[in-house]
Amino acid sequence: MKRRYTAAAAMMMVMGLCASASAAFDENLNSYTLDSMIVEADAVKNKFGDTITEQSYYRTGGDVKVITREEIEKRHYTDLTEAIKRIPGVTFQNPGYRGGEYGYQFYNNGVSINGDTRVIILVDGRRVDNAASTRVGSNTKSGSKSTGVNLDQVTNMENVDKIEVIKGPGASVYGSDATGGVINIITRKGGDQNVGSIDLSTGSWHKHKYAISYSGSAGDDNSWHYFISANRDMSGDTGYKDGIVGSNGSLGGSKWKEDGVNFRVDKDFNDKQNLKVWYNFKEGKDGYPIAVPNMKYWNEKDWNDIIFKATVGQLDANNKLVGGTLTGDAKNPGYHNLYALDGQVYGSFSRFKNNDWDVQYTFNKENGMESFIRVYDQNHRYAHRDKYKWYVNGGSAADAYKAAFPNGATNEQLSKWISENLAPFPDGDQEKVKEWLEKTGGAAQEPTSWHEEKNRGVQLQYAKTVGVNDIIASVTYDKAKNFSKRINNATGEITTTHVDRKSTTAYIQDKIHLSDKWDITPSLRYAKYSAFETTNANGTTQGKGDTHLLTPVINTQYMFDDTSSMYFGWTKVFRPLKQGDYTSVDGVFKTPLDDEKGDAWTLGLRKDLSDKTSVAVHYDWTRMSNAIATLPVFVDGEIKNTAVNAKEDKQSFNLTVDHQFDEHFTLSASYSHMKDKWMAKNGWVLDPSWGYKNPADINTAINSLRPQNHYSLNLSYENGKLYTGLLTNWYTGCSDYAFTNNRFLVLDWNMNYEINKDLTAYVIVSNLTNEAYETSYNSWNGVGSSAMPGRCWMVGMKYTF
Repeated sequence: MKRRYTAAAAMMMVMGLCASASAAFDENLNSYTLDSMIVEADAVKNKFGDTITEQSYYRTGGDVKVITREEIEKRHYTDLTEAIKRIPGVTFQNPGYRGGEYGYQFYNNGVSINGDTRVIILVDGRRVDNAASTRVGSNTKSGSKSTGVNLDQVTNMENVDKIEVIKGPGASVYGSDATGGVINIITRKGGDQNVGSIDLSTGSWHKHKYAISYSGSAGDDNSWHYFISANRDMSGDTGYKDGIVGSNGSLGGSKWKEDGVNFRVDKDFNDKQNLKVWYNFKEGKDGYPIAVPNMKYWNEKDWNDIIFKATVGQLDANNKLVGGTLTGDAKNPGYHNLYALDGQVYGSFSRFKNNDWDVQYTFNKENGMESFIRVYDQNHRYAHRDKYKWYVNGGSAADAYKAAFPNGATNEQLSKWISENLAPFPDGDQEKVKEWLEKTGGAAQEPTSWHEEKNRGVQLQYAKTVGVNDIIASVTYDKAKNFSKRINNATGEITTTHVDRKSTTAYIQDKIHLSDKWDITPSLRYAKYSAFETTNANGTTQGKGDTHLLTPVINTQYMFDDTSSMYFGWTKVFRPLKQGDYTSVDGVFKTPLDDEKGDAWTLGLRKDLSDKTSVAVHYDWTRMSNAIATLPVFVDGEIKNTAVNAKEDKQSFNLTVDHQFDEHFTLSASYSHMKDKWMAKNGWVLDPSWGYKNPADINTAINSLRPQNHYSLNLSYENGKLYTGLLTNWYTGCSDYAFTNNRFLVLDWNMNYEINKDLTAYVIVSNLTNEAYETSYNSWNGVGSSAMPGRCWMVGMKYTF
């Protein structure tokens, strides 16, 4: 506790001295590759202070942070989540382990920006979500509007050149549903020189990383460019710290292994025309432990008590069965410890496999803008096998116990019955565990059902400068399919159901340079989504979802002088209903849902106080008139959930200070505040049969659970061959109802040293102080069931040839 408060006090002191605080700065912008040219020093930002990237011509203002390849190399981020979490206002809902179960947001890695989960994930400016996906089938149930993309499954870090994080709706070209923002992954292009690298590292929990890449150019004029990479990442069971009792534990069954291969080939015909071919393969097998054990009840005595209550029922003082089973952590504390059977004993797991390709022909470049035609194809497969067995025999465990002991049992008889009939404590006698596994059919085998998501499309964009107007027009047609497949165990035949959805989106913007100091960008976006068409053995049926809308957007940016500028933006929000909005919540009460609509505003100011210090303020406000929210309802004495349309008022505030002390030390300090309020729509009155005593007011029943405040310090030191950085993230305002602490402090540290021009050694430590913390909550599993990984270190070397 002393260490925690000391670090927190130091962070507040620094922010106080700076007189302000906020989002992380764009590191290592001294020089980086931008397409086929090198952008040097003062040219990496435009006159408004915006960082330039390959797709920055779409933007007018906005709070944008760019993670460069140089930063990735120096900090040795192992995945996209690790890189992006340094951006203030960006948070992740994570179950604490890799992988996840298809169709459940809570068991996947979800991202939010300033508290809004309507975040779009892109690769080279192209959306990678699938419009027919049900990957996040219960997204409304858990309060998420995620696109259903697991960020760490998109591509490997070797393939990443830059990561562009756009907060708020400033880049509406990517979608009128991107109210939270956009994460744009820009891939690597081969340079003029042939160069390769081998990166090897190892560390905690038997974690290993192997990566190799090679890039260069070919042809007499070096007009062919190529980049290829391959990687393998793996880990044993993850360690964690229990936030309730403070002890360290190991999450059994959480080991994972992922492989990836990428290549990109570019042909530059001239300065204005080029062809790009990109391919991405990534697959992984991840353990599926579901939840971390609650160490307070992680012993054989409590295990037997919990599994008996969950499988058989409740006993009186004479061990006579008198009540039904108790499920869920609220009724049976430590209940989620039983999930250890799934991952630790039976080896439950999930798999994914991605095969993506993208071909783009750019036929003109003008004033930094591209005119192109692009075709793409995505094939993603997701499967999992969750196996567990609590009771050895078939039929009812309660009936078997009552038949054996109709009038009750002694403690010895009870203990013997449990030992012979119920699953043993996973960390107890391993011979008993092995015996139990064998007599219940062995470990989890390959899945007998899976999902295949496929979508392909074509995009045409034309850009032209006419006087002071930079005009961009684009149209995209996408056809998405989601196949649900199952093997018939009796016949071996595969039965298939698939859902189709077609979408057409069009966009036009005009960036008007009113003067050397003022740009204004009006734009229109049209989106049309077909109804869901479900095809199975009985034919094709058309479901919900046929919709279209035209949404206006306006952004402007003004430069007061060379040291200060401001931006403002407004967009009409339109998020069409997705099939997942109905998948898990429609069965409780069939509440009719409408598309999400609303308005979003963003406002920001930047000021350079000196050549070494800059300050930025960002504010956004989203008012949804028709958001989808979760409403808890009482069904048969239990709280369940249903989706309803409600009002949402979300506001966020970022305050940033970047300071360079000298040629060696650089600091970014930040503060982010997130606040949202959910309200029933006018005239909404609950059906009395839903069980509420005051059905006239449901405002208090709709809420969300996340940290309210995010403080960040990003300190880096560079001196010759040595580079080191310390990232501090402090979250406060967490509800004690959902988290083991209402605040938590997480420190990450790395050091990079160049032994010579070809060889670099490095060390990275995540969660330096071994903080116990969680980023998500599930009422069924209970508080602390999603503990994040504890302290983890990695050491490695990278050789360039």
